[in-house]
Amino acid sequence: MKKRVLLIAAIAAGVFTTSNVNAQDFKPAGGEKNIEVNFSPLGGSPISINNLRLRYFTSSDMAIRVGFSVSTSSNTDITLGGANNDIEIEDKSSEFGLTINPGIEKHFAGTDRLSPYVGAELNFTLTSSTDLDQELNTAGTGTDEVETTNGSTTFGLNLVIGTDWYFSKHIYMGTEVGFGFASTSNADTETSGGGTTVTTPNGSSFNLGPNFNSAIRLGFLF
Repeated sequence: MKKRVLLIAAIAAGVFTTSNVNAQDFKPAGGEKNIEVNFSPLGGSPISINNLRLRYFTSSDMAIRVGFSVSTSSNTDITLGGANNDIEIEDKSSEFGLTINPGIEKHFAGTDRLSPYVGAELNFTLTSSTDLDQELNTAGTGTDEVETTNGSTTFGLNLVIGTDWYFSKHIYMGTEVGFGFASTSNADTETSGGGTTVTTPNGSSFNLGPNFNSAIRLGFLF
């Protein structure tokens, strides 16, 4: 809690200490680069980079952006089995996810510190998972393995509207809402074991509607 209070106090101090800076020192004039993270001051992790975004301002009112995130995890569980409890049985699982969101923004005059914008972005997401399970064979003298794999691919388009508020020189907070669609194709689930492979077809999904990031966007220009 102490760290959160200090962080909020530092932001508030920036507002007052920069009140006399010229307007052009706050907002981009063109050529600046931008890195952006999620900011949740009341959450368990105030600053998060699970969706990192980069922007490049080609001019004072146009920006090219790309957001991306990568996630990976793995887990291994070992138990003992067999008549003498001397056979190791391993269960392994792993997951991978990749999201890329390229887009473009059109900024408007707003005020000295406020920069409203509209834009559009594409969404490409790829996921995969693998489960490798062992079980005692019928004789109880060893193990057999069963491997299951699946995944999905998502493509979408999102129209966005948002605003950046520059509370200090080249440092801002912002929010954004969007409306768009996402089409997801689920890969077939393949289960292999005992020399055979069973394929289970999976379907697809389509979503259309609004979306909103509840975290505050926190970024700076350089």
